[in-house]
Amino acid sequence: MLISQYEYAYMNVLQFLTEGIRLALKAIGTNRMRAFLTMLGVGTGIFAITSILTMVNSLKVSLTEGIAALGNTVLFVHHWPWAEGGEEWYKFINRPMVSYSDYQDLKQRLTHVDGVCLEATARGQTVRAEGRSLSNIELGGVTHDKVVIGEMAFSEGRYFSEIESHLGSAVCFVGDNIAKELFPDGDALNNTLRVQGKRLRIVGIMERKGAGLFPGMPSEDDRVYVPYKVLAGMFNLNKRGIEKVIQIKATSHEDLPYVEEEVIGIMRASRGLKPATENNFAINKQEALMERFEQFFGVLATGGWWISIFSILIGGFSIANIMYISVRERTREIGVQKALGSTRSFILFQFLMEAVLICLIGGLLGLWAVALLAFLAS
Repeated sequence: MLISQYEYAYMNVLQFLTEGIRLALKAIGTNRMRAFLTMLGVGTGIFAITSILTMVNSLKVSLTEGIAALGNTVLFVHHWPWAEGGEEWYKFINRPMVSYSDYQDLKQRLTHVDGVCLEATARGQTVRAEGRSLSNIELGGVTHDKVVIGEMAFSEGRYFSEIESHLGSAVCFVGDNIAKELFPDGDALNNTLRVQGKRLRIVGIMERKGAGLFPGMPSEDDRVYVPYKVLAGMFNLNKRGIEKVIQIKATSHEDLPYVEEEVIGIMRASRGLKPATENNFAINKQEALMERFEQFFGVLATGGWWISIFSILIGGFSIANIMYISVRERTREIGVQKALGSTRSFILFQFLMEAVLICLIGGLLGLWAVALLAFLAS
């Protein structure tokens, strides 16, 4: 049976490839330690590149989700601008904190809003119940509209009634972790806990939220909420260390600029600021914070890419150096192959295949290390 011209060419190419790969594998096996160290270098570079870019992306996703949870129709009136700081920190830290009278003025005079809430937070509290205690808990005091603005969901129980909020009744609702840690039998609802010696009846348990708003921040699952007037009776809310913020939910995102202008006017009038005096308060919103983080992650991503480029270049130079040494060492072998009829292209293919296999195996080792790290982290 005659072999066609195309079949003959195909067989030659196949033999060229298989023989080249076989000789490349043989060369790697002959210099196992050198090949392994080169693979390790390539793998380390791939591990560094993948890890850095993955961590940057993961952090970005986490922070973006946290910012999105703030809501794109909510304004936060605070003494400190979230998207600024730096050299002007001294100016912001000396500003007066928002007050109950600021809240009342905004509550009475704002239009195009679904709710206005004043929230104060006392950190580092110890909560006790049934012989158990939890430390470093956040105690939040909120006015009645918090349920509208925060879109809170309860696995058991309810939010404060309007009468409880108005009278400052000794009631609270707690995060999922608080309920499970203090009442492992599942009987937290309508039971009591103590904070700073004050007994509080649990009227609600929030649905589990998981991680905090941003990495490193406490979760809603580790918070206790009481009516604002209850917290005001327990602490001096004007002292440093108590965080206060007024939250305002606009009727729609289109109304947000109008509501923001209203807030500025009402706050300036409430605080008696003259026309030439700059605001001594800040209005924070999701968009401004998102823009600040986008700038930050732009710089971080650029740095990550530069590190990646240098890692690739270093890996490339390492491979080139090793292959140069390999060619110098195998001069006699190359001469023998030429004497036996090997072409320049076939000899070149062997060395290229050796470099490709080293890079491929090293890259797979690096990716395997990243996968192992991700598995251990999860």
